[in-house]
Amino acid sequence: MRFITGLKNLSKKKVLSIIIIIFISFWFLLLVNLAINSLILDIILVITWVFFSGFTFILLILTIFFNLDERKAFLVITSIILAIPVFIIFFNFIALFYYFCFFANLILTSFFAFKFCMDTSTTVDDYLYKKKSSRIFLRILEFIIFLILTILVVIFILRLFRTSILIDIIKRVFLILIVIDGVLLVFALLRLIFTKKFPAYISFFYLLTFIYMLYLIISCSLDFIQNNVYTFVSFFIDLFIFLYIIGSIFERVEYIKETIKILGADTIALFVILMKSIVQIIYLYISAGTLTWSDFVILATSAFILFLCFAIFTLLIGLYKIFSHKEGKGSKHS
Repeated sequence: MRFITGLKNLSKKKVLSIIIIIFISFWFLLLVNLAINSLILDIILVITWVFFSGFTFILLILTIFFNLDERKAFLVITSIILAIPVFIIFFNFIALFYYFCFFANLILTSFFAFKFCMDTSTTVDDYLYKKKSSRIFLRILEFIIFLILTILVVIFILRLFRTSILIDIIKRVFLILIVIDGVLLVFALLRLIFTKKFPAYISFFYLLTFIYMLYLIISCSLDFIQNNVYTFVSFFIDLFIFLYIIGSIFERVEYIKETIKILGADTIALFVILMKSIVQIIYLYISAGTLTWSDFVILATSAFILFLCFAIFTLLIGLYKIFSHKEGKGSKHS
């Protein structure tokens, strides 16, 4: 997939690659510490997080004015020296910055989760479209099979949570998603009538969106929140989305440079790292202790915002994609 190309481009940037490896290692150690509950490791990780956050914040600001590839030694050394003093001096600002990161993380995560669902489904459809001798049969089969699988997944989720206190919320969420999917299907049929072309990928897209909804539902279930197995599964899902975001950024370096101008791919990537480091640590420590009502409110609010943004992206960008996507061809900046 295209984000893998972006990760290959990132591997050529040694400083950023090292920062990302350190961040992922730190993130994983936080997760391990939830299982072993070591006070010493806990203290070390907190001190490391403070330093790492301050370092990333300074480096992020400096990359707005200087090119990281050309002046990496100067920028890294300056960021190391200023990391702790700046963190202490601007602690209140950084605390306020957390709220910005909280909402930015939700919007970015929902967008790239949607993008992954869309890109994956269109990639499969484009592959089948290129089979000229059997494209019509294969794409009809694609639409029918994934539509049946989507219905089965919905039934499975409803049965899985039929005794949960979340069942009423799940039904409402699914109803909203089904209505949105119905709107997309209507416009897909209109496209078929007027252009003789049908976006067969849409049923696979439905399936992926409901699987993502299952993940969000589980994230709000008290039966799973403080389960170590779920915590590790959630980590790998979040890690994949993080790498998908980073890969997508570096797959479009030139496009970002032409479009945004003032911010380069390095600066945006550093912001994503800082944002994830701040938000994810809070989530991990929520799941570590006894869940309070305020903790559950934070988790439920996060899931609601993720769903709301995901639903908006699904409806608006999904409609645009139905008419803009050309079967067998990938959009240059999709």
